[in-house]
Amino acid sequence: MVDTSVKNHPSMISTDLPADMLQAVVTKLPTVDLLSASCVSHGWLHAVRSSLRTQPRLFPWLILRCLPHPVATTYSIHALDPQSRTWLSVPRQYNSTGKAKEPSPTLNFLHGSTRDRLYALTLYQLLISKDPFGSSCQMEAKGPNVWRQDPVVAEVQDQWLVVVGGGFQMDEGAVEVYDKQTGMWELAEPMPAEFGGSTYATWLSVAVSEKRLYVIEKKTGWISRFDPESKTWGPTSQLRTIPSVSKWAIVMAGKERLLAVGAGAEGVMGKEVMKVRAWEVDGDSLQVINNKPMEMPTEMVDRLFTNFDSLDEARRKVCSVEVCGTEHGGYMFDPASMKNGVVMYMYQLSMEETGGAEISWEWVPSPESVGRGFMESVAAGCSPVLLHQVARCFQS
Repeated sequence: MVDTSVKNHPSMISTDLPADMLQAVVTKLPTVDLLSASCVSHGWLHAVRSSLRTQPRLFPWLILRCLPHPVATTYSIHALDPQSRTWLSVPRQYNSTGKAKEPSPTLNFLHGSTRDRLYALTLYQLLISKDPFGSSCQMEAKGPNVWRQDPVVAEVQDQWLVVVGGGFQMDEGAVEVYDKQTGMWELAEPMPAEFGGSTYATWLSVAVSEKRLYVIEKKTGWISRFDPESKTWGPTSQLRTIPSVSKWAIVMAGKERLLAVGAGAEGVMGKEVMKVRAWEVDGDSLQVINNKPMEMPTEMVDRLFTNFDSLDEARRKVCSVEVCGTEHGGYMFDPASMKNGVVMYMYQLSMEETGGAEISWEWVPSPESVGRGFMESVAAGCSPVLLHQVARCFQS
C-alpha cells in the first residue's frame, strides 16, 4: 500500500513546477504543512508567502483545552485546522529549566472580538497567553479586586479586559474593567438583575465585538450588552422565537450583529427530537432581525445528540448547544458530549434583495481522545492562526 501522506508531502513534489501551478498546490496544503513547504526552495517559500498574502486564512481554528478532571493540574490541547479538517495535538511547552509548564486549574479561554486566548486567573494575578495555544505568556496583571469562581473574562478593543460575574453573595454579578493603558482595575455597573443566580460562565454564552461584550443566559434567553468605555450595561431583553428552545448560545456574525443559536426538543412523528436553529440578532436593539431561522440539517443534529429519543429526562436536560467563531464562521457542539463531534458552519450575508443570511454546515469528528473521560473538563476557544504561531508550537 502506498503511503500517500509521504507521497504528497511538499518535499516529495518537484521544485520545478511553474509558479502558478506551485501556488495552486500551496493553497490546498494544511497550514502546518506550509512550514515544511516554505523550506523546500526559494520558489516554494515565495509561493507560500504569496498564497497567504492573496488568500489569507481567516477562518478560525477550534481549540480545545482538556483537563482529565475539573481540578487537574495537567492538560492537553487539541486544535482543528479548518483548511484540512484535521486535528492536531499541540505539544506541551517547556520553560527554561526544561520542565513542562504546569497550568493553573482555572486555565480557560479569554474571549476576544477576533481571537480567543488562554488565561489563568488566581487571587493575585491574571496571566494571558500570547496565542490560542498557550505557548507563552504575553501579559501579566494584578488580579481583580473581587475574588470569583468561573467568571466570564473578555478582551474588548485590545484596550480593556472585562471580568464579569462568578462572585459570591453580594458580589455575585460584580463587573470589573482593567484598562491596559493605566494598569488599573475599576468597578463597573453590575450585571442586570435578570441574570441573578446565573452569573457563572457555565450558565452564560458570550460574544465580543470591537466595542462591546454581549452576554446571554443559556436557559432563559435573557440577553444584554456591556460597554467597557462607559462601564454600563445596555438594554436587557429576552429572546422569544420558538417555545421549544431550551438552550441558547451567541456568537458574532458581523459588525454589531449576532447569531443566536437555539436548541430544544420537539415532538416529531411520535418521538422527541432535537432541533438546532440560528437567528440573526441586531447588536443595538438586541432584537431578532429575521424571524425565519436557519436550521441545522437533521443528520448533523442527530450526530450531536446521539440516540436523543432513548435518553432519560435527566440526561436530556443536560443536552445543550454551544457556539464559538468569528464573522467568517465557526463551530457548534454539545459541550456535555464533545466526543460526538462538532459542526463547522460558514456564515455569509445573502446577496438577494430580501437580505438575510445563509449558513452552510459540515460535520467534523472529534479527536479520539476527547470527551471519553467521565470527569473530563473541556473548554473551547476559536481563533485564526498565523503561520508563525504554528511554527512556534509545532517546531519547538
